[in-house]
Amino acid sequence: MNLILKKFLTDSKKVNLFFCVLLSIAIIVYKLSFHELWKDEWQAWLVSRDLGLGNMLAFLNYEGHPSLWYLYLKAWTVLPIQEHILLQVAHGTLVVITFYYLFMRIKLPSLWKVLISLSYFVVFEYGVINRGYILVILLSLMALDMIIRGNRSWILGLVILLLCQSEAYGVIIAAVITVYILLNEEGKKLIFDKKILLWSIAGFLLFVLTVFPRGNEDDFTRAYNQQSLSTEVIHESIQGHLANVFAIGLIDDTASNGVSLIGFILSLVVLFILVWIFVRDRRSLLTILFGLLSFILFGILIFSGGVRQWGMVYLLFILILILSHCNNSNWSLSRYTLVIVLMISPMIHGVRALITDAQIPFSNAQMMGLFIKEKVPDNVPVVVINKFETAPVGAYADRPLYELPSGETFTYFKWLEKVYIPTQSELNLFTEFKKVGGIVLLSPEPIDSKRFPNAVLWQEMSSDNFKRENYWLYSVALNKQ
Repeated sequence: MNLILKKFLTDSKKVNLFFCVLLSIAIIVYKLSFHELWKDEWQAWLVSRDLGLGNMLAFLNYEGHPSLWYLYLKAWTVLPIQEHILLQVAHGTLVVITFYYLFMRIKLPSLWKVLISLSYFVVFEYGVINRGYILVILLSLMALDMIIRGNRSWILGLVILLLCQSEAYGVIIAAVITVYILLNEEGKKLIFDKKILLWSIAGFLLFVLTVFPRGNEDDFTRAYNQQSLSTEVIHESIQGHLANVFAIGLIDDTASNGVSLIGFILSLVVLFILVWIFVRDRRSLLTILFGLLSFILFGILIFSGGVRQWGMVYLLFILILILSHCNNSNWSLSRYTLVIVLMISPMIHGVRALITDAQIPFSNAQMMGLFIKEKVPDNVPVVVINKFETAPVGAYADRPLYELPSGETFTYFKWLEKVYIPTQSELNLFTEFKKVGGIVLLSPEPIDSKRFPNAVLWQEMSSDNFKRENYWLYSVALNKQ
């Protein structure tokens, strides 16, 4: 027993291989067995599937995300497999490779690796939910693996550039890795590394060129902070990036319930623990403080974000932990224990999230989509209220939906489009134009019976679900009067 415990507390190859294989199989089985896709997951797939390469890249300024995730998905869209399965497998493949790098390439105590992999952010937000954030984790670990092994070739530079094409937060992580490389071992001065700087600058410029908002300025400003220097926004960014990450589940979600005095105090405690852990490694301490400040300023000045975005600070912590530990594996018991303290709450919350997603649907889009696929004939148009919320239903139904007032079909949407609510007369005109006796109306909430007197509720999907994505389906007969 003591031998097994000792291996678990050190970096044991056998223990690492066991958990790498176990978690890789478990995450794929779990995703395919329990997880329903919601609108954020479907959107990237639909954009990649339905737009040509040039139009897709031009569309990304509406998405607010760089191109790498979309290019990766586009390669999978050609395969003749059910799309909801294909998306899960495409994302799950990256998760498995990430586990390989974490367990088999990176040197850390096996206990830390297990706690990291089961944390809410790694296993659920970036492991179960199919988003491009997994690319940030994978590319970061690849970069660290090369840095630790002394590989400073063009491949490392390319990985840093690709990080900038993963997510906006990948740009910050790329900057953090660059700063660590440029700092000397004592962290007392910067070393000019022309190649790394050029790759980093090229990655940043490519990000700006592909993602910088273009178009209606009023629409884009609604997506970003309007009161950047207000006390509440500053408090929210500090609490979100500290207490809401490392004490997740112990305090109310900052994005939903706002800030609190307890949240601010916990943030200071977390900051103190982080400094204490890395205080003996000046290079790592300066790097993590640079990264943390960058994330907080991004939240204050540009986009406040939520738990998914704030979770990138957990990745920052893991990356600096890896770099610091590889330089000095003889950590004191107090520092070892403090690392575990910061990992416990995210791990517990991760297990809870997995249990919850297995117990209730992540979204009701799948149930409504399958109902439409089975019950609504192909010649009966499905008209929607709110493209933003109803797009995933169309994806599961495997059919395009109609929007008004244009009367055209759609699959994906623009995030900043305003919601248009048609009238009964518009529905009648559309029904006559399509030469059918009636249509089906899909809404993410109950409709106003006075506005739509001909609508009769057919099916309601409003059971408990993780993302509170509920749907109401109405049959609307043509009013011939």
